[in-house]
Amino acid sequence: MVDKQEFIFQHAPCYLYEENLIKERCHALLDKIPEVEFLYSIKANPFLPVLKTVVSQGFGADAASVNEVLLARKAGVSKDRIYYSAPGKTVQDIKKVWGKCTIIADSFSELERLNRYAENQNEYINIGVRVNPNFSMNREFATSSQFGMDEEQIFETDLCFLHLKITGIHVHLRSQILDADMLGRYYHNCYRLAERMNKLSGVEIQFINFGGGIGTVYDATKETPLALEKISYALKRLRARNGCGLRAKFILETGRFVVCHAGTYYTRIVDRKISCGKTYLIVQNAMNGFLRPAIAELLKENTGTFPLKGQEPLYTSGSQCEFFILGRKGNDETVDIVGNLCTALDVIAKDLMLPRGEIGDILAVSNAGSYGCSLSPLLFSSQMRSKEFLWKEN
Repeated sequence: MVDKQEFIFQHAPCYLYEENLIKERCHALLDKIPEVEFLYSIKANPFLPVLKTVVSQGFGADAASVNEVLLARKAGVSKDRIYYSAPGKTVQDIKKVWGKCTIIADSFSELERLNRYAENQNEYINIGVRVNPNFSMNREFATSSQFGMDEEQIFETDLCFLHLKITGIHVHLRSQILDADMLGRYYHNCYRLAERMNKLSGVEIQFINFGGGIGTVYDATKETPLALEKISYALKRLRARNGCGLRAKFILETGRFVVCHAGTYYTRIVDRKISCGKTYLIVQNAMNGFLRPAIAELLKENTGTFPLKGQEPLYTSGSQCEFFILGRKGNDETVDIVGNLCTALDVIAKDLMLPRGEIGDILAVSNAGSYGCSLSPLLFSSQMRSKEFLWKEN
């Protein structure tokens, strides 16, 4: 049996994702919010063993690129449970995913491209459309967006195509929401939008993808977990309406919920120094291993404080990660944790109180299961890349 700590010391810098924690978070959604199809947001963590773990729990896939569609197929997701939603799809993109997923059109010109390609293939396909609705999360009117088609324009446009039928809608306005009442109102608005669109020629609503928004707690001292029971109740009320109405399939995207807490980033302390009274711990692969903490420090450097508003997926809050030194307790000191890149921006924590760390120790950074490795500038300065592993308890 492999000792976990020995494994970390051998492979750092690395990401370690806990299989059991991923499964627990999957079942938290499945148990609390029944009768909904969940799609795993691959962009949150595309590491194939992680993707296979989530898929094995019965989840479909939310794909934001051609490669994510192909990755989902490689992980064993059936084509009818992969939804490909992204702006700017080219004809080449359409060709590569044809017959492998449900395509969500993002613009009116994309609808034309899809219709032409289907005509060339002598096929008739069902698709979804992404809508920029006339509502927001905060009971305000719509704002301009690079994503989707404006609701008003949709109702002014002929949606009848010889080779396409619009059978679903996709709406996504915000990520990382912990307010269940806000999400409940949003789901209600999305359903009403689907009802209105179902009356249009060329549209027959069979699925409603309510998008993501399911938030996860980064700082337990300041944040309250999303009340999944309230989400379930809001959707239950909509299902009653749906049962004698559209009879559409309800879809929710997981965002980072199932993987964020399951991942930890481990990196080795390779040097320590004191400059003008300040202690620095130099680690391998700081911002080029895990970028998000460095983004937090960069924002604070330029604004004087950690911003309250998140800049997803690069930044959530100033307390989005906890830092530990494996095996060390007591003898605390205040340190800056910096990397080995030739830039002063390579800082992942400033004025942090930690047990005294020595050269060779391992620094652990929490909440690294989502938007971690794939979001970081791995090729900066041609350094060694951080590795990824799925940890299975024996």
